[in-house]
Amino acid sequence: MKRHTNYMTRPTLDNWLLPENTFWSFRHVRELIPTAQIDCAKSPRVLNQQIRTELGEISIETHDGVKKISDFLSSTNTDSFTAVKGEDLVFEWLAPGVSDVEPHLIFSVTKSFTGMLVGALVQEGKIDVDALVTKYVPEIADSGFGDATVRNLLDMAASYQFEEDYTPGPDIIAYRHSVGWYPAPLGAPNLHDFIASRKKEGEHGQVFRYMSPTTDLVGWVNEAASGMPYAQALSKYIWSKIGTEAPAHITVDRTGAPRAAGGLSAIPRDLVRFGMMIRDDGMGAIDPEFMRDVYENGSAQQWATGDFKDFFEKGVYRSFCYRPGIDPDVIMGIGIHGQMLYVDRPRGVVVAKQSSWPNPDSEEMHLDAFHACQAISRALG
Repeated sequence: MKRHTNYMTRPTLDNWLLPENTFWSFRHVRELIPTAQIDCAKSPRVLNQQIRTELGEISIETHDGVKKISDFLSSTNTDSFTAVKGEDLVFEWLAPGVSDVEPHLIFSVTKSFTGMLVGALVQEGKIDVDALVTKYVPEIADSGFGDATVRNLLDMAASYQFEEDYTPGPDIIAYRHSVGWYPAPLGAPNLHDFIASRKKEGEHGQVFRYMSPTTDLVGWVNEAASGMPYAQALSKYIWSKIGTEAPAHITVDRTGAPRAAGGLSAIPRDLVRFGMMIRDDGMGAIDPEFMRDVYENGSAQQWATGDFKDFFEKGVYRSFCYRPGIDPDVIMGIGIHGQMLYVDRPRGVVVAKQSSWPNPDSEEMHLDAFHACQAISRALG
């Protein structure tokens, strides 16, 4: 789809997610939705400029034929594509009109940030992942989450009434009202009230069920355990410690509750730096055992019977991170509209892709993006 770049009328909260507006909206979220700032490091982690333009000439198999990576990026509404090997910035692609200093919405890659913040708070002795969620958020005792553990939530193995339908379906519409992503009708619940209203559906810990309010509840746990707002906690324990060069931002509802499932915006190089933290075993910011667990554990059975069983065969989902069965040493974050963070620890490679797909979700296009990241990593390996 051809990008719409001539905005005579600026997108609004009513229409910012429409296909013709995503290219602008995803880089200007702060102008549309209230956000909280996540302060960056005092000194950035240096990325040595070692650009290898030939990487763009690598050919990959996509769902509609063989393409060079550079052609794939330009034809699929990619906004930025950034790759690091070791400490070297080896590939940096920006779409026309995109700046490398613009924070870009990363949608559900935010979930991996929320999971890593749990790992930081585990290291501080503030969270026990095997504890009931009610230990930290007693307000949800009578909800469908009343007997769920933090671990159930981290692995998307909580079971309650909700359908993650981006068409969007009625549950997503009501959810977006609660988080402030759509204008809320009179009487609409805020995010915490929306979470507390969910009813149980099945047993926790049995099946992978991808539902964003699960992560928002973990964001609530993070705030309760740390005793500070999500943005402040993420800055203190992670963002300011890993050499980021610019503040990030996260959308908040009318009460200040963060959209911990998908509301974070960051510049491309800082998204890569977050991936480098995962690659480098947490850089002292994350509990070492928590990091080891992300790389080594997770339930293949939950995945095999869950929502995405046909996406990555033999995959695993652990602490809001994907491990694709076809490349088991890789850790990934994936978000709708074409966001991806790809961390290949054995090869020392991190790749970040930010996009403004006009359509929110396409399994074919996610797999194409995965193959682009994989091809870059293997060429650098």
